[in-house]
Amino acid sequence: MPMIALCKTEEIRNGAIVCKRVKGIGEVAVARLEDGSGYVAFDARCPHARGPLAEAKRNGDVIICPWHFFRFDLSTGKPPGTTSILALRRYPVSVKDDAIFIETA
Repeated sequence: MPMIALCKTEEIRNGAIVCKRVKGIGEVAVARLEDGSGYVAFDARCPHARGPLAEAKRNGDVIICPWHFFRFDLSTGKPPGTTSILALRRYPVSVKDDAIFIETA
């Protein structure tokens, strides 16, 4: 699978959500898990109504869409505590030499 460099790890502060434009995909958001164990990359638009997730509030590893307050757990991509079919589209992430890469299909 092709790997694309998204950004440097130093660009992703704790609690931040950063968006990058990726050719052929569009905007991809990236965030660091609260415990510092890794990074998560996902579509920058909410799967419900396309709200801008770069403006989402964070409560630990749960992000809250600014438009309709849908919640998503960054570690799973799914709404916490529900059986909702909505989920973030996530991209596999790897880190090498302080750079964050995503895998694209």
